[in-house]
Amino acid sequence: MAGEHFDADVLIVGAGPVGLALATELTMRGRTVRVVEKNDRTGVQPRAKTTNIRTMTHMRRWGLAQQMRERSPLSPDFPRDVIFRTGLFDEPVYTFNDAFCATPQTYEAFPEHAEFIPQYVVEGILAEHVADEQLAELTFDRELIGFDQDDTGVNALVRHVRTGEESTFRARHLVGADGGRSFVRDSLGIGMNGQRDIVSSATLILRIPGLNDDPDLIKALFHWIVDEEAAGIIGPMDRGDLWYWTKVAGWDVATEVLLENARAAIGRDYPLELITRDDWTVHSLIADHYREGRVFLAGDACHLHSPFGGHGMNQGIGDAVDLGWKLSAVLEGWGGDRLLDSYTIERQQAHRAIVDSATKNVASLSDQFTDPDLSADGPAREAARQRAAEAIERLKTPEFRSVGLVLGNYYAGSPAIADEQAPPQPIEVSHYVPSARPGHLAPHAWIDERTSLYDLFSIGFTLLRLGEAQQGAEASLLEAARADGISLQVVSPELPDLKQLYEANYAVVRPDQYIAWRGNALPVPETLLAVMTGRANENIRRIA
Repeated sequence: MAGEHFDADVLIVGAGPVGLALATELTMRGRTVRVVEKNDRTGVQPRAKTTNIRTMTHMRRWGLAQQMRERSPLSPDFPRDVIFRTGLFDEPVYTFNDAFCATPQTYEAFPEHAEFIPQYVVEGILAEHVADEQLAELTFDRELIGFDQDDTGVNALVRHVRTGEESTFRARHLVGADGGRSFVRDSLGIGMNGQRDIVSSATLILRIPGLNDDPDLIKALFHWIVDEEAAGIIGPMDRGDLWYWTKVAGWDVATEVLLENARAAIGRDYPLELITRDDWTVHSLIADHYREGRVFLAGDACHLHSPFGGHGMNQGIGDAVDLGWKLSAVLEGWGGDRLLDSYTIERQQAHRAIVDSATKNVASLSDQFTDPDLSADGPAREAARQRAAEAIERLKTPEFRSVGLVLGNYYAGSPAIADEQAPPQPIEVSHYVPSARPGHLAPHAWIDERTSLYDLFSIGFTLLRLGEAQQGAEASLLEAARADGISLQVVSPELPDLKQLYEANYAVVRPDQYIAWRGNALPVPETLLAVMTGRANENIRRIA
């Protein structure tokens, strides 16, 4: 309706990393957002620690990667390893070096290495960025208590948590990034399917003065303690001598018992100051669908799974990126209903692959690798260590070496992706082979020592020219895109090996860096625009 008032283009419920990432993606595209958070600040629990290579690439797009590096508690020379051992100062049984591709170095397949940083610090960086955006309003102590929608927008009722004062807001769309107990999801009546209550654990955040500086300590991101009396995981959490201790335990297990387990795992007389305790239960659940009209779900509101593998927060941020450019497309007038439907189609299949892997990861915890002979003497000890090392390598490699899952997860059957018809290759969790097949992440390359191919991509669509220019066809496509209000730019990097990597003269790269189409000759503009805008039916997708 002409002249209708909206308080924002998008109302985002939840100021965790997912909601803040969505706000960042939308404001970058010129959209107005309002973020409401029922807590009085960003998160205080440690939760996620792994900001993976894909999320760090998004941080690069947003201009936040350097802040992430500077505010990580780990120095560049800190070993990004995962060690399995019977005690914190015992000889390693098995070590995963460069876990999660987190070592500060240049990798060919992606532009940013992973970073280890507490989730509350990540949230703080994103919150500061959003708060500085003129197009965004970030408010805490505000709780969504009701909403309804009509043909043009969503009406939301919000209550001030401390004062009880109620206010109404109207936005064109609403996104529930409000966690595993999502009010938005429950209000829509959307179900979650999968496995519940797989395992319960407790995490203690401890201040342990001096432990980081012990000269006998072999440093690592995670120390998996494989001892019958102290099976669990311990590692550095943040600056200020903060460590975490995680153990499978029910909520009824006394904190003092957990502290004694931590003391046994450390094996030396260090004072332990308890900062907080966080009890959590692993579920493997995916929502039936992620959209109801003008209302969407993102992050834990639509998928829950084991944290083992470090995929949770990162998948949620991936949701924000996918949804962000599509909402912006609709708000700009060139995206339609089917493009919004593609959000569920694409992200739900990605989540299924992640949930499957994370569920397998949680099936093998520290206590599975314990053996009394690991602490024995002589041949029995060596035999036990060999057995344990072989089991750890077999069962835990997908958890700490998951580059194939992180970068090789692809979209199929989407109206915003062309179809090459040949059967897709199965995802190999620990092995990544770049592919420019539509639906896959654009293969990466370095232009020079500092410039990534991704740095050349537009925040809209990019037509990547890798062969001889088809000037007439290019001009027609650019003109048609401009007429529809679609941002499209042509990029032609001078890298001779790039055409072989993409196996085509042209590729259309989406705003989220995924391939929408590739080919040796540009089809008529209407065909490509149908794919780019999500209007492609099965026949068009195959012709493209």
